[in-house]
This record gives sequence, structure tokens and C-alpha cells, in this order.
Amino acid sequence: MHRSITRTYLKHYANVHDGAAELMPLTGAQRRFQHARSTDPHDRAQILPVFLEFPPGLLSAQRLEQAARSVLLRHPALRGAADTAGGVPVLRIHPLPEGPVVREITAPDTDLALSAALDHRPTGSGAFRVLLARDERRDLLAIGFDHLVCDGESTGLVLDELVSEYHGPAGEPDSAAAAATLHRYREAVEQQLEKEHAASGPEALDHWTSRVRDAGPGLWGTDAPEPGTSASIWQRVTLSGPAALRPFPAVLDGCHQALSRLAGTAPVAYTWGSQDGAGVVGCFINTVLANPQDEGVSESWLDDLEFLDTPFDEVVRAARACQAPWTGHLDLVLTLIDRTRRPAPVLEGEPGRFRYPSGHRAHQPVVVSALHDGGELSLRVDHDPALVSGATATAIADVLCGSLAGTTQ
Repeated sequence: MHRSITRTYLKHYANVHDGAAELMPLTGAQRRFQHARSTDPHDRAQILPVFLEFPPGLLSAQRLEQAARSVLLRHPALRGAADTAGGVPVLRIHPLPEGPVVREITAPDTDLALSAALDHRPTGSGAFRVLLARDERRDLLAIGFDHLVCDGESTGLVLDELVSEYHGPAGEPDSAAAAATLHRYREAVEQQLEKEHAASGPEALDHWTSRVRDAGPGLWGTDAPEPGTSASIWQRVTLSGPAALRPFPAVLDGCHQALSRLAGTAPVAYTWGSQDGAGVVGCFINTVLANPQDEGVSESWLDDLEFLDTPFDEVVRAARACQAPWTGHLDLVLTLIDRTRRPAPVLEGEPGRFRYPSGHRAHQPVVVSALHDGGELSLRVDHDPALVSGATATAIADVLCGSLAGTTQ
């Protein structure tokens, strides 16, 4: 009899939960990020950074503090930190911090200082980090989201709310509202876990077995030297036709084409926002995988949608059951953020300008970030130079951009 990993996890969680309101179960996606963190000797979070530049002297640290505290109250997951209870991984929800949420930084190189501050803040201090640096040229606002609780869509939602609260009246936290949001988050996570259990049956595992059976073990191992500052390659592609309205399958296909030029590569990983969990930060769908050696990824991706809720650990289990060489290591992670519906935030009447400074830590050998804004796609290929050579990263970027250029014809 097949016993799903999700059901087994929930059984262990029930044994340690014991009615504690602050302990939440982890979804399949969160368990993957928690496992990745546990293998990092420095116990570092994987951070999704957002940098916004405004005119100098514009931003009020006091109003940012007020806005950040309101956002933290509204989204319990942003106050959460991965922890263990009785040896069982959980998300522990903390109360609003007593000290300041917004940290002001003074440094000669604000880009590097903010990147370092986002990367090296202790993991137990929460999933939402707000930093402000000023000089004579600009105010630079940096917001870091722990990927364990935030996907790309969540960051956009939180930014919208941060702007709204910045312009709103100051108010004291409402304890009744906080209890209601905590209850809503628990319900959303429980529903997600039920879906993941239902998507872990024999049919789903057969599907994922067929997708990863021929995947390679991965080119860049996990026992690599200490990851350092990432190197970045920027490209812009103008989209037209179906790809302009729905770029994700085309970008995924391009990533697969790029990796298929390199023998032995592991599957591509990506996250997908759950419509059922829309508006609930921390409840995005598990990372899904596809085999980079296969042809027709754009078409086969549609087949994957039927089994989208299958947790990452079940996909790894399927690979091991069929004795595939792949064991769960990832060579490339894809993130797509759609800003076509979200213009740059406006604070004090001034629109911010999104910045993408170098200097942040690469948390995978190769990370492809795609920013969709109207008919234009901005692509950034980050790589860890200690693992992946600049020539290899450039080749991946060239193949990816070339495949996307082909979709516009």
C-alpha cells in the first residue's frame, strides 16, 4: 500500500503540534527549501531580493516602519521561521517584533552593503527584511523575502500592500485581526497539503517517473566550495504573439534547450503560484520538474499541469524507485515575475525604479530570473563562479535568448 510522504509528515506533525497556535505545518514547497537550508553549513535562507530606487531624501523611515509592521500583521508567514519541534520540521510564527523592522544602512557602496545585509541576516529573524540606504544620489529600498514562504507572485502582492500602508493612516495592531489572519493561513496550508496528498498517488508517480527517468545526476554537485558572490548576465527579449501573453512555457522551453546542450544535467525547477491560495502569502505550489533531455517541453509542460501538486519529495522518490541517476540535485532554478499588471510602486508621488544590483549570493549553480513587463522580457542569468564558468553561463543565456527570439517570429 502506497503511503504518501505528505500523509506521513502530517502524522508526525500532529504528534508535536498539540494545539500550539504558533506552529504551522510546512507545505511540499516549504519542505524542499527547508531541506536545502539544512544542507547549508551556514544555515542561510534563500532570499528573493527586490531593490527600488527613489529620489534622495524622499522616503520616511517612520512611515516605512509603520507600513512594514502592518504587512507583517496581515501575513503570518512573513513572521515565520523554519524550525523543528520534536524533530519535525515546522514553520514557527512569531509575534510582531518589539524592535524596528526597517533597518537603515550607511555604507560607501550601498548596493553591496544591502545585498550582504539581506544574505547574512540570521534565518530565525523572520522571512521579511526591509532595508533603507541613502546617499546624495538616491534612496535605495531593499526588501528581502525568504523563498521558503514567498514566490514571485507573493512579492508583488506584498509590495502593493506595503505601498498602500505607507500612504495610509497610522494605527495600532489589531489582535483580533491578527488571530483571524493566522486562522486563514492555517486553513490555506491544510488545504494545500490535502491537495498534495491527493496528487501523490500511483498515477502521478508514474507520470513523474516518465519525466525524470532519463534525467542526468547533475553537473555541479552539492559538495562544492563555499558559494560566493554571483555573476550575472543580462539580456532583453521583445516578445510578440502567444509568448507575449503567456511567456512562461517559452522561457521554460528555452531553459531546457540550454541545459540539453550539456550532457548529464539535472531537471529544471520552478515554482507556480496557486490560484486557490491567491492572496495568502506562503501558500504557493510546490516546485515542479521536467526532463531537460526531452523534446517538446512547451507541449509536455501542459501534461505536467495535471500533476502540478505532486510534492518535490514525491518526485525524488519516483526517481529513486526507477533507479534514475537523478537524486534531487538541481542545476538550474527558474523564477518568472509578471509585472504586466503591477507597475513600479509609487511613494510620495514618485514612481520607484526597479534595480538589479550584482553582489547577492547565488543559491543554486544557475538561476534564471525572467521579468515580464508588457511585451518585453528581461532575463538575468546568475551563476556561482565557483561552480559554473562564465563561458558556460553565457552559452546558457545565448541559447535561452535565441529560443525566445524564435518564438517571436
